[in-house]
Amino acid sequence: MIGFVPAGELEEDPFKELLASFSEQPGTVIKAQEFGQSVLLPKALGTKDKKWTKVLLGSEADRVFFSESLAVEVYALTHKASKELKHNWLIQMERLPKASSPRLWVNLESTTATYFAADTKGYQLVNTLPTSSNEELLYHLGNISEQLGWDRETLLVEVCGLNHQKAIAFVKPYFKAVKSIKANKYVKLSSALNKVDIESYGPLLRL
Repeated sequence: MIGFVPAGELEEDPFKELLASFSEQPGTVIKAQEFGQSVLLPKALGTKDKKWTKVLLGSEADRVFFSESLAVEVYALTHKASKELKHNWLIQMERLPKASSPRLWVNLESTTATYFAADTKGYQLVNTLPTSSNEELLYHLGNISEQLGWDRETLLVEVCGLNHQKAIAFVKPYFKAVKSIKANKYVKLSSALNKVDIESYGPLLRL
């Protein structure tokens, strides 16, 4: 089941409110949140002292999230969010397919987008960047691929999220391979969803 609730209509505990709407509770519930002020590091570079994060995040990180399977840590400013919440970056990274060649995954939101860049060596970049137009999306894609030294002729870009179809059409002339998530790979669609732009929910489909 996929749905959307405007942020203005959510109460103080949106997870509790959402779960209460289910007539039968799911067997497994993963609670994840996007914390915009975050920085990711390989586990080998992690430190107990978090004072250095103040320079990057504006304030010292109040929590460190860890993925055992990826061996990476995310230092985040969560403003003392519930301890049971996981970081959306790690949840998505654990579910994205392994990269056999350079790949860029992008999830478009209203004014930002989350970028995941990976190759055969693992994740090279994960970040949430201001992205309120197709021009900004193209700029970030070009900048990331240039910084990583990736050839646009061999780079695979996957775009999902809000208005992803128009975004794909806009950036396609600048990259050889640009596509969206394949919904049928993850879910069996009900006929009731015929009019829903299902690929807009890429991260939710992977979950």
